[in-house]
Amino acid sequence: MSKKFNLLHTHISLEALFELMPVAMVLIDRYGRNIAFNQKLRTLHGFTPNTLLRRRVKEFCQKSAANIERDFYMHDKGLDVPDHEIQINNKIYLVAVKPIRDKSGFAVGEMASLTDITRQKNTERELVLVNKQLEFLANNDPLTGLLNTRTYYKICEKLITIAHRNDTPFSVLFIDLDYFKNINDTYGHDVGDIVLKTVSKCIVDLCRESDIVGRVGGEEFSIFLPETDNTSAINFAEKLRAKIELLNPSIGEDKNISITASIGVASKMVHHKAITDIQRDADHAMYHAKKNGRNRVSCLVHPCYVEAKKEK
Repeated sequence: MSKKFNLLHTHISLEALFELMPVAMVLIDRYGRNIAFNQKLRTLHGFTPNTLLRRRVKEFCQKSAANIERDFYMHDKGLDVPDHEIQINNKIYLVAVKPIRDKSGFAVGEMASLTDITRQKNTERELVLVNKQLEFLANNDPLTGLLNTRTYYKICEKLITIAHRNDTPFSVLFIDLDYFKNINDTYGHDVGDIVLKTVSKCIVDLCRESDIVGRVGGEEFSIFLPETDNTSAINFAEKLRAKIELLNPSIGEDKNISITASIGVASKMVHHKAITDIQRDADHAMYHAKKNGRNRVSCLVHPCYVEAKKEK
């Protein structure tokens, strides 16, 4: 019968070896006891050597103790323990584990190295945040947060393809704020920005999660309504028009400004193969709302192929 490797008789030489390592090192037996470790590990935990030596890991960290049980299960199955991350005292460490086996191949312990990757993880988080910000700027209007024209049209194209494949209805609303140029000329662009952001929030609050909203011009917005027929689209447009009329945002010094919008509605027709087709019809319907007095909803029931002259 071969003599098993005795971990308790090796901790002095191992500690000397561990001290040469650039990362925290620890040797643990099958019972989860710390047999040998270096100064970097003691610093990591903030413990004295006597506090750690031959003490079971579960006395300090239940999660690490659970990991050790998992490790030895995998050692006994002949499986490699994947590198993993743990957090200790607000720092993140990459843990690499290797089994210590006796002559018969039995895992009598394991050696673990803990590499501080806190700075790397913080950098990764910062890069993720920056990438999200760049993605947002590429896809969204920076003032209102709504989709920009390019992204709005791109998403709508996909939804129209799906709607035709599933034979489901869809509608588009084209919203133009009335006399917006006068607002900018009279009160300045800062007030104009307040109006645009206020209207944008109103639109988003009223829309469903499945609806797609884009800012497609200076004071122009477009809403794609999936699975929405003409009657439902008109009802939604009228509700939105009324909500916008009631906004009256504050522009400072106890002053409020009134806002109204002209809204054009177009719903799925045979010739609506792409977003530009139905958007053109919704835009034309909006011109009719302008001509008929503004602050109203107009619906296009027949296709229009001639772009009307725009009135402001």
